Amino acid sequence: MTRLFLLFLVLSASPAPRCSAADPAKASGSDDDFLMGSVVKSDKWKMDRTNHREIFEGNVSFRNPRYTLKADFALYVRPVRTWNMQGSVYMLRRFDDRSQIEMNCNKAVYLETPEEARLERGVQPVRMKYTGPDGRVLRGRADRTLAENKKGLMSFDGAFSLSTENLDMYSRKGLYDNAKGTFLMYDSTPMAAGNRREYDFAIKSERIMFFKDSRDIKFYNKAAGWVKDIAVSTGPAGAD
Repeated sequence: MTRLFLLFLVLSASPAPRCSAADPAKASGSDDDFLMGSVVKSDKWKMDRTNHREIFEGNVSFRNPRYTLKADFALYVRPVRTWNMQGSVYMLRRFDDRSQIEMNCNKAVYLETPEEARLERGVQPVRMKYTGPDGRVLRGRADRTLAENKKGLMSFDGAFSLSTENLDMYSRKGLYDNAKGTFLMYDSTPMAAGNRREYDFAIKSERIMFFKDSRDIKFYNKAAGWVKDIAVSTGPAGAD
């Protein structure tokens, strides 16, 4: 089933209700409405009418049955329809098939009009965790991430990595294409290591293509590395 893998980043696609912890508000809407059953809280809330801005400070949180968002600070600039979130940013998006996506970063900027989100690292890299309907987990890390919702693309830059239960992949840059359900890993000689069926392997090439749902992996151009039988690679020292 095709799912828009980027939906967890479009947390501000509709204007959020404005309130503080002392004055939480609930909103109603259609079943797919982002605001359905939502509550926004923060320690402080300020409306800057001169500059058309709204400022949320301290323990900023938003949650409903589909979404959870947390941050230390959030700023909404009305003229440019832009959200700026900083400090321990956490995002969770739940899907009807029981899959979910979680993101952690230090800074996130969301532009409502082009539907683009930019995530940046702090001390820790930008971290992603996708849990499929079958319970399998896919983890990702990068220094910076750009999600282009209208194009169905997500770009990763700087120390990009993907990990499954039996596979680790590394490159400098990456690109997720929602239409194809694939991650393209490129730049700085991408490498993948892990085990498949009865084999251990470590292979590098100019490009690596990873298929999110099937977990297949393909190597393109100048592939080099090694493949070993697991029984041999885990046997006692000196074993043939």
